[in-house]
Parts: sequence; structure tokens; C-alpha cells
Amino acid sequence: MLTALSAWGKKQEPSGVGIVFTEAEDGSLVVSRLVPGGPAEETGQVAVGDVLYEVEGENVYRADKQKIARKVLGSEGTMVRLGFKRGLRYEADPVFRVMIGRKAIPNAGVVERVVVAQSKAG
Repeated sequence: MLTALSAWGKKQEPSGVGIVFTEAEDGSLVVSRLVPGGPAEETGQVAVGDVLYEVEGENVYRADKQKIARKVLGSEGTMVRLGFKRGLRYEADPVFRVMIGRKAIPNAGVVERVVVAQSKAG
């Protein structure tokens, strides 16, 4: 979990945007759910299944997850611009960008990983 220092030098948890990302097998981050009442849900522009491509204009597709977390998380009340692709052919689709305010969110910065188990035919 990332922590940040406040203006008074006290440790505080970073604020997030209310998106739960799951790391897919290809290393991309996919929106698996939106935190009810969180900033992303309130925009009405982010949906489950969207794939994260940019943070503040920088390509983060399949980038290091800690690096992405440091860019997405920040001080409460500040804004961050995220770029996503949507749809079954998301690789070919254009990036759409959303400005989202940061807010105190429990467990901000935690990334889940999905591993698909293959069954053995026998």
C-alpha cells in the first residue's frame, strides 16, 4: 500500500478514484468494478470492462503496476486524467479520456490479479 506525507508531515493513505482494477493475463488493467458513490462512478463515464491506457497523457498500457498506482493515486481533492479503451475490439478503438477527482477510498492502490486455471482433460 502506498502512503503519502501530508502538508503537516503526517503519514496519510493516498486518495483514489474509486475504480477497482483487475490485472488481466496480458498485463493490462481492466475495470472490474466501481466503488459505489466514488468519483469514477459519479462521472458516469467509466464502465466495467474498460481497459486503462493512459494516466495524465502517458501511455501506461501493460506498464508496471506500482508506477501506475503512483500516478493514479494522489492528494484528496486533486484531479487526474485517465484514458481508457472500451469494447471487444478495444485494441483498435480510440482512447477516451476522463477527468476524475481523487477522494479517500478504502484500500486505494490495491490491484487484483486474475489467473485463469486451465482444466486438464483426461
